[in-house]
Amino acid sequence: MFAKTSLVLLTGPALLVSAFPEIARMVAEKRIQERQTTPQIIEFPEYPGTPNHALFNQFDPALQLVNTSGEHEWRAPGKGDIRGPCAGLNAAANHGYIQRDGVVDAASINTGLWQAFGLDKTATIFLETATAFFNGDPISGRWSIGPHSDKTSSLPPLVGDLLGNETGICAYGHLRSEGDASITRGDWLAPEMNSNCRSYPQYMQELFDLSNQRAGGLITPRVLAEHSNNRKKHSIATNPFYFSPAYAGVAFTFGAHMFAYHLLANHSAEAPRGFLTQDVFMDFFSYKRDASGALTYKYGYERIPDNWYKRHPLDPWTLADIGVSTAQQCAAYPLNCQVGGNTGAVNSFSGVNLGDITGGFINFAEDLNDPKKMGCFIAQAVQADTPSFLSKLLGGAALTAALAAVDSRLGPALQPLKDLGGGCQGVPAGRSMFDYGINFPGATLETEGPRSGQ
Repeated sequence: MFAKTSLVLLTGPALLVSAFPEIARMVAEKRIQERQTTPQIIEFPEYPGTPNHALFNQFDPALQLVNTSGEHEWRAPGKGDIRGPCAGLNAAANHGYIQRDGVVDAASINTGLWQAFGLDKTATIFLETATAFFNGDPISGRWSIGPHSDKTSSLPPLVGDLLGNETGICAYGHLRSEGDASITRGDWLAPEMNSNCRSYPQYMQELFDLSNQRAGGLITPRVLAEHSNNRKKHSIATNPFYFSPAYAGVAFTFGAHMFAYHLLANHSAEAPRGFLTQDVFMDFFSYKRDASGALTYKYGYERIPDNWYKRHPLDPWTLADIGVSTAQQCAAYPLNCQVGGNTGAVNSFSGVNLGDITGGFINFAEDLNDPKKMGCFIAQAVQADTPSFLSKLLGGAALTAALAAVDSRLGPALQPLKDLGGGCQGVPAGRSMFDYGINFPGATLETEGPRSGQ
C-alpha cells in the first residue's frame, strides 16, 4: 500500500494529471494565472524573425526608394472606396499599389505589397488566401480591406447558397483575421472605443509614450512587442468580451505589430536594417498634431511618405519570419500567447487548455516558444477554423466548391509554416474557434448588422 502511494508521489504531477482530467484542468489554469502575473524574463530580440536580419547591411537607394508620384501619387479615397484597420493596406490603396477602391484580389496583393513594402510572397500568398477564405469570397479570391462590400461576392445576392455577408477584414470580420488588442484600433465588442476599423489617438499616444521611454522616440520591434502586451492587458481590464483565439489572437494580432515595424520602417545606408520615427509612423497611420500638440486622426488618409525607402529585396519579411517572431513574443510575453478570454466581466480572463484544442500537439504556452511548433500551431488553427467560417457564409454547391478549394489553394499557402515546423508530420486536426470558444461571450460572431465599423 505505502509502496504504491510512494510511487505515485515520486512520479509527480504528470501521473496525476494524466489520470484525473479535473486535476489537469486545475494545473493548466494555475499555470495561466502564474504566467499572467510573471514579469518579462526573456528580452524580445532587437531584430526578430530569422537570424539573417540581424546581420543584413546592404542599402540600394535605386532599388528601395518607393515611388509616390505619377500612377502612384497619393489620392484621398473617393465615394464608395473602402478603407479599414490595416495602415499598410490603406496606404497601398491610396497610392494605387493595390486597387484604390479597397476591394482586392490575389494578384494585386502579391505584387503590390512587394512593390510597396518588400513583403515576401510567402507571406502575401498566405495572408491573401486565408483572408479570402475567412473574410471574403473564397471562389473569386476577392476581399475588402475594410468592412463588407457587395463587390467581393461572386454569387448574386439572392442565390440560396449565400447565407451571409462576406464581411471584409473589420466590423463583422471580427476574430476571423482581425482580433482584439490591436495597435491602435478598438475591440469590436468593447463598451467604448469599439470600432475595429478606425484608429484611436489614445492608443497611438500610449505607443509614442512607450517609444519615448524605451527607445529615445524611435518605434522599434521591442517597443511594439511591449505595446502589444500592454494592449492585451488593457483589453482584459476594460472589455468584458475580450477574446483571443489561436489564429486571430495569438498569431495575427502580434503579426500586425511586427508588420508596423518591418514594413513601415525607413531605410538608409546608415541604418540598412531600418529605423522608424514617430513622424513616419504618423504618415502611415493618418495622424497629425493639432495646434496644442494633440494627436488627431483622419479615417482612411494613410500615406507612404515621400523619400521613403522600403526593405532591401535581399532582406524580405517572410512567412517564416512571422512564425519565428510570434514564437519569440511567446517567450518574452507569455500573456500574448494565451488562448481564451474574459467571461462577461472585466478581469475575468479564463484560458483554454491548449492540449485540448490542439489534440495534445501543444500543451502549454511555453511550447509555443519553439518556432517549429509555432509554425504547425498557426497552420493547424487556420485549417481547423476554415470549414466553420465557410459554413456560416455558404451552403449547397458553393460550400462544396469552397471546401474543395481548401486543399488546392489554402494547403499550398500554409506550406511555408509547415516547412518551418519540419513538415508538421503527425500533427492532429485541431478544434475550431467555434468549438473551444463556446463558453466565451466574445467568441460569438455575426456576419451582418447595423454597425458599419467606422
